Amino acid sequence: MSARPAFARTVRHPGKPDPVRIVSLEAEAMSHSFTLQAGRSLRDAMSIPLAQAGMDGGTVRFENLRVRPLHFLMPALAVDDQHAAFYSDPHSMEEGTLIEYAVATYGRKDGEPFVHCHAVWRGRDGQPQGGHLMMDKTIVEESGQAQAWGVHDATMATKYDPETNFTLFHPTRLSDAAQPAGGKRVVLARIRPDEDLTMAVEEACRSHGIAQAVIRGSVGSIIGADFEDGRVLEDRATEILVRSGEVKSGPDGLRARLEIALINPEGKVCEGVLARGRNPVLICFELVLEEQ
Repeated sequence: MSARPAFARTVRHPGKPDPVRIVSLEAEAMSHSFTLQAGRSLRDAMSIPLAQAGMDGGTVRFENLRVRPLHFLMPALAVDDQHAAFYSDPHSMEEGTLIEYAVATYGRKDGEPFVHCHAVWRGRDGQPQGGHLMMDKTIVEESGQAQAWGVHDATMATKYDPETNFTLFHPTRLSDAAQPAGGKRVVLARIRPDEDLTMAVEEACRSHGIAQAVIRGSVGSIIGADFEDGRVLEDRATEILVRSGEVKSGPDGLRARLEIALINPEGKVCEGVLARGRNPVLICFELVLEEQ
């Protein structure tokens, strides 16, 4: 990987940095369109149909989904030296709202289905608001459509991470069976702290010999943000999701373009294209790439 840029914003983590900064695996690509059923928790509305489809790990995207109630957390600064950042106290909108768009990582915790989801919705003031959804407490009010991309026999499994002192998703194979060759691939990856997000996405493609990809899964955190249009957000604790992203080969090699939604500790949403080389990962970034 290219030399790490000197970032304007950095944080200190409690543990020793792991020498492997991007952890990834590849498998034969799967995709699945399904209905998020009314009356189910968001966790069950995703995990039940995906399990039935044989998808063990991947990502889910959905838009314009009405939920009631909505339970969520927002990013927050750490209150001690045990973490670089943390979560807010739980918040709720018992009256529900419309989730405008969301991206979720689908994996496993203690062998059971587990979903990590960032979303943007309409707040009580009518303005966009975002955060980390509490999937077992947020209920689908009206059925809606979702799209998943992922793999069979591999997943994102939770594992304690000494560097950040959090339990985080980790790409994990569920079988020793040989992976089919020749078909389109999906890459599951985890990007560790202080790696530039755009360049790390490029490196994930490079390491698997992928010349062109679409970013399907994109849940994580970065330290504030530098946008391509010159805007700078100095917040230290922010969560993000990638609204759209791609990786292409060009005269300068692989180049990624990430159009993101960033959520600050007040739940405010800022959107734009990330500037390459200036946006370090805060805690973790969960990445699902689909080869094109």
